[in-house]
Amino acid sequence: MLGSRRDFPALTAEPDLVYLDAASGTPCPEAVIAQLTAELRGPAANPGRGGHPWARDALRRLEEARAAVAAFLGATFPDEVAFSRGATGAMAFLADRWGPTALADGGDILYCPGDHLSTVRPWLRLAERMKNHGVRAVPYRRDRLGRIDPDDFARAASDRTAVVVATDVHNLHGTRTDLDALAIPPGATVCLDCSQTAGRLPLRLAESRAELAVVSGHKMFGPPGTGTVYVRRGQHRRIAVDRAAARSGPARHVSPLTDAAEEGSLDGAGAAALASATAFLDGIGIDRVGGHLAGLAARFANGASRIGGVTLLGPPVEAGGPHSGIAAFALDGQAGDDVAFALERRRIYVRAGDHCLDGPREDAVRVSFHLYNDENDVDRLLQGLAAAAERD
Repeated sequence: MLGSRRDFPALTAEPDLVYLDAASGTPCPEAVIAQLTAELRGPAANPGRGGHPWARDALRRLEEARAAVAAFLGATFPDEVAFSRGATGAMAFLADRWGPTALADGGDILYCPGDHLSTVRPWLRLAERMKNHGVRAVPYRRDRLGRIDPDDFARAASDRTAVVVATDVHNLHGTRTDLDALAIPPGATVCLDCSQTAGRLPLRLAESRAELAVVSGHKMFGPPGTGTVYVRRGQHRRIAVDRAAARSGPARHVSPLTDAAEEGSLDGAGAAALASATAFLDGIGIDRVGGHLAGLAARFANGASRIGGVTLLGPPVEAGGPHSGIAAFALDGQAGDDVAFALERRRIYVRAGDHCLDGPREDAVRVSFHLYNDENDVDRLLQGLAAAAERD
């Protein structure tokens, strides 16, 4: 096991708990809690507002945090990253403040109806608002195992395609999208939801086909209410900046992205804590995290396949490759909520319910491992699942 449960106060407080819902939210490690506490104990100044030493120091710490997070995400420049309250707000920002300029002359927005609602809905709203400008929302499909259907994507794509909205790692199936395998028109801009990628698998945004991306901090050991939006420099000209709302003063201006996305008072403490989370992950090695998760996912898949009535809802785990650690299954004849409750009684926490999808399967249950889980956690899950299957 790479990360010890001892690094996470929430887990050490409940030593008999098997927490398998990291895709919803991760506990904060002690290092992040310490950083956040230190920030709150320190000088209470608004970054970029004021010329006194407290304000200048707050601004310096904010920009240091930005540089650290940008490096972790693989951005070329720190000013390509702005802080947000999470991935949901970041995606809405892109649709509201980047999208109208990018689609001023019309075009198609390609999206997958089977993706997270927070990824899809902002772009559907934009298409509805701009339909008189010739903007359309064109869907593409995933297959039954959660993989994007390349043939259906090719059908949806055309020379009208202006924006491709995609999910890097699917929040239910755990599958990762290979953008290079899709027939993306050369002139299209790719917007990528990386909420389930950051903290699990390497992100090298500068080398990616994606020029826009969003990240959720509370899924990568950062505090709740943190996240980032990434916009490559070449796309900054398309961002609508409200100059009256943007922070004033040359010391505060970083880029059109930060001017537009970081209006109002910023959570400097949250930004510093998120940067601390990236340092925590860098200290372990993100490649090692993906390998660890692959081992746990493979152990679970192998064991679950031998339990009668269990159907795995994602593709097989590839041997030797990294994995998101996210897996989904269904148990014949049982609702997902009932299976989750049966596991909860054994102190095993998983995710059931709507999974934030449009029309999901009611029997789907998701487990999501992370670096604090080990083989014993997987075995307890399999024992609980076998017991639930016997009740049917």
